[in-house]
Amino acid sequence: MLAAVVLVCAGCMPADQEASIPPLSAGGRADPGLGPGTHPLSSGPGYKGSPSWSPRGNRIAFTVDGYVVDKPLNAGEVRRWTTRDFVAEDVEWTSENGLAIFGLVSDPAAGAGKAKVPRSVYRARPQEGSPEVEEVATKVLAMTPGPEGMILALETGASESELALMRDNGEVDRFGSKPVDGRVTSISLSPDRRKVVLAARVPADRPFFELRVLDLREDTHRRVARLGADLEIIGAPQWTKQGICFVAGKEEAQGGGSATPLYDLYRVPPGSDSPEHMPGVGEEFVASSIRGSPDGERLAVIGRLNPNSPINLYILEAGVLEALTSNEDMEIKTGPDDLAWSPDGASVAIVARGALSEEPRVRPGPADALLEDFYNLYEVPLELTQGAAR
Repeated sequence: MLAAVVLVCAGCMPADQEASIPPLSAGGRADPGLGPGTHPLSSGPGYKGSPSWSPRGNRIAFTVDGYVVDKPLNAGEVRRWTTRDFVAEDVEWTSENGLAIFGLVSDPAAGAGKAKVPRSVYRARPQEGSPEVEEVATKVLAMTPGPEGMILALETGASESELALMRDNGEVDRFGSKPVDGRVTSISLSPDRRKVVLAARVPADRPFFELRVLDLREDTHRRVARLGADLEIIGAPQWTKQGICFVAGKEEAQGGGSATPLYDLYRVPPGSDSPEHMPGVGEEFVASSIRGSPDGERLAVIGRLNPNSPINLYILEAGVLEALTSNEDMEIKTGPDDLAWSPDGASVAIVARGALSEEPRVRPGPADALLEDFYNLYEVPLELTQGAAR
């Protein structure tokens, strides 16, 4: 029991006692429990998430216990970008040497879990010594990479939002289009990099969600779909050749008065304004998070074939669903920012750990070298779809 406690606490060490995550062995392609061919990209303690590939695909950035690091894919030391008091929720590359970080700086005087400022976007550059970040935008609701920087959704009122472009030099320019009705919850860029789609929660007697599309060239936006009041969009809508796809959930009453959220995969077909269940995934499929491929041909989906099956990573292409992992005993994170495509569309990064057990376990190796006891990043190549079960 003591050994288990020590392993858990290792991810919460003070900053002056932290040890960098050691590089993985170049040949570390053993089956980690997700299926043959999956490749660990990190190791050791810490609550990891939000993987983001560099533009050239040779490095990957991610969050660890709230701070931001990056490393080469298969070797090399971890490089830290933020201090320990930073609470990062999402991270995206703006260039080969720059990151945009969505989060906040914690205030020790305000007490645990409280924030000194609302969520902001920060600009970071690698440097020697103590990491520093520059706050470039406040009251930020969501962000996504754009054609010339980061597209930001900014809060301008209790029921109003606006979009802005954050350039790589830190300048923020508002778009000239009229404000967006409602509170933007997520946003993503189209494969041709000409448009963005956003989800907005519109206040009313019964609040509802809308999908809106902004044309970056014409600087206009329009509503493409309105959801029923019982559906809530989870994560960011994604562009594919089959239409705009999104995960939406609702609470369904169960026995005993309890309610269980149910998440389904939907799409708005091209030229339509009516959402429909995504064809090809099956009636019992439970979706958790999605991410469109760089070319818009495929959709990475984390979910279950039915409520009683294990969570896996799937690829949906042309109405055909293929399993990319063969998970039996791993816990795959299902957060909307916990999966990412490589720039060439050849791999998907996910976050997973070994399934928790009530029995204490003792590991012979050092905590920094462990994989299955902590959330870590894994690269899953698309070549595994050949011969995978449908």
